[in-house]
Amino acid sequence: MGCFNIYIFNRQGTCIYYHEWFRPKSVKQGAGTLQDDQKQMFGLFWTLSNFCATMDPKDQDKPQLGTPRKIGQGCKFRSFTTNSYKCNFLEVPSGIKLVLNTHREAPDLTDVLQALYDDIFVEYVVKNPMYVPGQPFQSEQFVNALNAFLRQNGLLQQQQIMQAAV
Repeated sequence: MGCFNIYIFNRQGTCIYYHEWFRPKSVKQGAGTLQDDQKQMFGLFWTLSNFCATMDPKDQDKPQLGTPRKIGQGCKFRSFTTNSYKCNFLEVPSGIKLVLNTHREAPDLTDVLQALYDDIFVEYVVKNPMYVPGQPFQSEQFVNALNAFLRQNGLLQQQQIMQAAV
């Protein structure tokens, strides 16, 4: 089991953090630039979240398809799986969105992503006095804690960490 990459978006859709452990096909072979890749990932998340909220059979007051929705409104979209990867999502009440791409055999990672947000992001980013909320950040402490957390949860191997550092 392994992680491929992680995106963290602010409530406006700006990617405030991106880290890659393993990506056999470069961004240039796909989206073109890392910024375009990040925009496409956020667009995918936004579209699927809105689609799920619109299709929710339990919500009588569901929004029109494509209408911006309030954070937490409607049913939650958690993941999708393709033949080669699994894309896991978490949106927290503050509007921060975590997107973790993993091996397709990864289990449901909702609790893992919530713990990553609570124990790693909040602890090493939000509580950092140098952090400007909603702005891109770089933090060696965050990266080390993230790698240790994912390794502890069986989602990252030491070899992947070494390859990502190169």
